[in-house]
Amino acid sequence: MEKENAEQVVEKLNSKRRQFTGKWKVSITILTILLSLFQLYTAAFGTFAPLIQRSIHLSFILTLVFLLFPATKKSPKNKVTFFDFTLLILATGTTLYLVWRYPQYISTGGLHNPLDTYVGIVNILMVIEAARRAIGKALPIIAFIFIVYIFMGPMIPGPLKHSGFSLDRIVQHLYLTSEGIYGQILGVSATYIFLFILFGAFLSVTGMSKLFNDVSMAIAGHTKGGPAKVSVISSAFMGTISGSTSANVVTTGTFTIPLMKKIGFKPHFAGGVEAAASAGGQIMPPIMGAAAFIMADSLGIPFVHILGYALIPAILYFSGILVILHLRSSKIGLKGLDKSELPRLKDVLKEQGHLLFPIVGLVYLLIEGYDALYAGVWGIVLAVIFSSFRKTTRINLRKLIEALQSGALNAIPVAAACAVIGIVIGVSSLSGAILAMGAAVLKMSGGYLVTTLILTMVLAILIGMELPTTANYILTSAIAAPAIVSLGVEPIYAHMFVFYYGILSTVTPPVAIGAFAAAGIAGSDPNKTGFSALKLAIVGFIIPYMFIYSPNLLWSPDSTLLELLPSLVTALIGVLCVGSVMEKYLLTRMTILEQVIMGISALCLIKSGLVTDIVGISLFAIVVINQFRLIKSKKSTKVDHEIIV
Repeated sequence: MEKENAEQVVEKLNSKRRQFTGKWKVSITILTILLSLFQLYTAAFGTFAPLIQRSIHLSFILTLVFLLFPATKKSPKNKVTFFDFTLLILATGTTLYLVWRYPQYISTGGLHNPLDTYVGIVNILMVIEAARRAIGKALPIIAFIFIVYIFMGPMIPGPLKHSGFSLDRIVQHLYLTSEGIYGQILGVSATYIFLFILFGAFLSVTGMSKLFNDVSMAIAGHTKGGPAKVSVISSAFMGTISGSTSANVVTTGTFTIPLMKKIGFKPHFAGGVEAAASAGGQIMPPIMGAAAFIMADSLGIPFVHILGYALIPAILYFSGILVILHLRSSKIGLKGLDKSELPRLKDVLKEQGHLLFPIVGLVYLLIEGYDALYAGVWGIVLAVIFSSFRKTTRINLRKLIEALQSGALNAIPVAAACAVIGIVIGVSSLSGAILAMGAAVLKMSGGYLVTTLILTMVLAILIGMELPTTANYILTSAIAAPAIVSLGVEPIYAHMFVFYYGILSTVTPPVAIGAFAAAGIAGSDPNKTGFSALKLAIVGFIIPYMFIYSPNLLWSPDSTLLELLPSLVTALIGVLCVGSVMEKYLLTRMTILEQVIMGISALCLIKSGLVTDIVGISLFAIVVINQFRLIKSKKSTKVDHEIIV
């Protein structure tokens, strides 16, 4: 049953794309391979001028979108229509027009002609339509609203009013400059994002997911609630090469969810575990999804520093899920799997451990200060080299084609989102709307940090119900992050704050994409699965507040391990407090008074400081001591009863 459900989930996730056979399949394969080779070539030997690099990248993406994604649900799924061909020609023609026009445009100092305006209008429409097909209606609708706003702005009262712009000025800004479609966001997609998606694809074809599952089983399979912990650990590992919640769910959930159900977890809870753990994959270094690259580029911070900032929050997030699982397993008396059924860690590493070297090499190069593109290329080279150590993992011609094709296909939704977001960013920069929206956020929050953070959290979660996490991060960081920064918070902390809640939106009902995918595999109710995932991920909703009020939880380049250790220890105790409150259990079942005390302890430990830490740890110690006393009393009573009997 689980296998059938998993296949249905995979089919649903891919159902938007046409499934070709014969010559069409060959043509798509050739296009995807050419796109991946173009990206590899420019990453290895140097990118073209920004506008040309981005134009060629987007030309490939738009071509693939109009070939692979039908216009409507009723459109043919096995052939490309004349309408699709027409849009394809318009899309590729208007993007490649920039490549032809670029030398003249530069030589004239940016002067444009009437043809530029007409071509630009078509290109903007094609980008919006491609995004609608590839990622849904939400983001294109937002882009359309912003376009209407740029024309209607002079008639809008209040802070969003602007003086107005001509059609030529608007189109030039969105089409011919680095402030619109072909701006910084698409630039990151055309370089870092694509390359690291491709790196993940190469690792996947070597059998990396099997290695992660086997290592996780060897480490945690025999412990209380072992399969659930395996799900968490394997999803954390998968997060090192994947930046998608749904992809993590389908990859690891088909293996872990049936095991969780086997040992006694209810289907909706098993699905919730997988969804919550898979969401955390996007905050686990070194890949961290597409948004991390955009964050590094936007803030002018080396990508390796982003990895450092993300590491401790990721540890706390997964620790929170593991704590809840362990407490629940102890409470209901669940055991792990028999060790005889599990692989041995030594044997797993001996047979498959060589697959880890590409990741190790990538991280080493990043830490040593090499450019992320250079590190990514070498990561792919190392994946090919080390895969050849075993026949079962070797990347042969078939796997090479599969990796190149998979990387390109997986990059399509991200690239389409980045292109259409360029319209939103372009309109905002031209009209000054970003500053106005930031001011509106401050006004609504009353200028207080805590209310600004709460408002930003709600905004990120609501936006995330309709948008991919990358699009969510870009919009919320543009709208709300400046308001947080204006209240004295460092930009990196503000951006990490909105980044977190964009990811957590994937497990927040009523629209929880990750939970819905997990429910399909578990055969459970999607809403129940979503609320289970929300409960398991509760620590994730607290962590951003922890590092806003305790910035030393983020491992900055200036931090030392000795400086981080006290904050990490108190934060882990706080995570344990939160988990015990959620499960109403620590060493034994907790009373209401103990839950209240543990809740206060968790709140004290959120804000780092000597006084709050002492109070929080003291309250925690009181509950632990009382629980020990209760357990000892129960044992004594049991012994006395046995003696009497």
